[in-house]
Amino acid sequence: MTAPTSPASTRRTEGRNAFQETLLGIEYGPRPDVDLFSQACVEQFQEFQTTAYGYDFAQVFEPNALTEVALLAGLDPTAVADLTHRPTPGTVSLAELTEHSADLPVVGLVNVASALISVSRFGLAERLLDQAAARSATARETFEVAMLELIVANRRDDGVGSPRAFARMRQAIETGGVPADRSLDGCSQAVVWYLKRKELPEESFRWYLRLGRELVGRHSDMPTAAVSSWYRALAMSPAAEGDAVTTRQYMDNARRAAEETYAHTPRAYELHLLKTYHESSIKEHLYVTGDIDRAVESGRDLIALDPVWAPSYGELGEVLAKAGRAEAAARMYEKAAELGPPYYGHHLLQAARLREKAGDGERALGHYQSLTELAPDSEPLLEAGLVLARTLSHDSAAYFDDALGALRSGANADGSARS
Repeated sequence: MTAPTSPASTRRTEGRNAFQETLLGIEYGPRPDVDLFSQACVEQFQEFQTTAYGYDFAQVFEPNALTEVALLAGLDPTAVADLTHRPTPGTVSLAELTEHSADLPVVGLVNVASALISVSRFGLAERLLDQAAARSATARETFEVAMLELIVANRRDDGVGSPRAFARMRQAIETGGVPADRSLDGCSQAVVWYLKRKELPEESFRWYLRLGRELVGRHSDMPTAAVSSWYRALAMSPAAEGDAVTTRQYMDNARRAAEETYAHTPRAYELHLLKTYHESSIKEHLYVTGDIDRAVESGRDLIALDPVWAPSYGELGEVLAKAGRAEAAARMYEKAAELGPPYYGHHLLQAARLREKAGDGERALGHYQSLTELAPDSEPLLEAGLVLARTLSHDSAAYFDDALGALRSGANADGSARS
């Protein structure tokens, strides 16, 4: 007996989206539906050099994003992560650079590690950063290596290694030789990750906060991309205190700097700064002003800027769910799942829960089945589907019951517990 098929599950089997192609191959084929992240990521890889700093990140994903992409493509996640799977010239080139890393200068190691991080190959990046750290001889080299160590620690181990990275970045800045805009980037990271997860000591956070304010005031020619990121990070401080007026002032500064950046250099990476502004604006109105209408407006602006980016629909879905509009929120999450990764599983799970809340059990069951196909060893998913099917007296209960029984029998047979 099978459960109903989820419409979102049929879409993901039709072909890979640009994000999947980018994470798997650092390139994408001719297509009209390319998201900003993929454009920026591929452009940066095509243009990067091993002799000069300046590898820009549009966004950095957690390792699970790569795992999900591999599973949806029917590939071995380990082979994808360690570049044993090399489907394109770009992955071949990146793998060869990684294998011959001993021949690279520190700046080359930093840039190849950056390329690896941009497509979520954190294990390989960490190996190169260990080499770079051992060979760093200047403050700039120390800073750039520590900045990437921070990113890896933040994505791989919930920031356990972040305090050490922030300490090394600070030491490098105090030594001298770190450009002002890169120092400001470090300050932005410190503000964000202290306020989010306390990933550095308070005294160090206060130092970075003072420095960031001084840098913006002292350097009238500071690159506007760094300024936009700084003000977006700084806005988190008054937001945490419920100060809506100051939060909006900082957010307006971030928006203006992002617009100026894009006007000067109209590329996907620079447009990504405006995208991030809209994402932050959603959170501002959800949690600071409490203005749901403005949060919805920011969500629609986000979608308009990057209409094929799945997480944008998920962001708006979150707003609609908080507004109590379960069915409308479910539609947004379903659209996100239809577009594919990143976060396909998360989006479809939210759609299932919201459909169930809205009283549409049939669609919810279809979503649960699609999720169990992606994660067949997930007992909580099978249990949720089974409970709903039994509540509705739906004949799909047999599907979930059989799958759950087989899973538990397997666990008992090998003596291992599964989650």
